[in-house]
This record gives sequence, C-alpha cells and structure tokens, in this order.
Amino acid sequence: MGFTIENLPTISVDELLQAQKEYSFFYELKESINRKKKKTPGNGFALLKCEERMKPLELLFDAIDQEKVLII
Repeated sequence: MGFTIENLPTISVDELLQAQKEYSFFYELKESINRKKKKTPGNGFALLKCEERMKPLELLFDAIDQEKVLII
C-alpha cells in the first residue's frame, strides 16, 4: 500500500473519548426528544441541532473505521 503514518491524520485517545461522550450525549438527547408526545417548534429545533452536532462525529467515527484516521 502507498500509505505511510505521516500521511494519515491523527487523533489522540483523549480526543476520541471526548467525541464518544459528546455523541452519546446528543444521541440520548435526540431519543428523549423523540419520545415526547407533545411536538413543539422548540423540540424540532433542538432535534435539528442534535443531528447537526452528531453528523461530524459520525463522519469521524466512519473515518476511523475505514482506517483513514490514526489513533495515537
């Protein structure tokens, strides 16, 4: 393969743990909003913001799974 360690972006274990905690927090918040019976515009906005914050984290986790990011 043509890849070397110098060409891969890196992430530390502490940064990874923080990203996992953030993802878990927003996922649980999103699920709690979805469980509410009364739908309000505020809940819709909060749901949208949760999804917005989760998307970059999902992309990071996908890159790690595909070995495009090196954990140091």
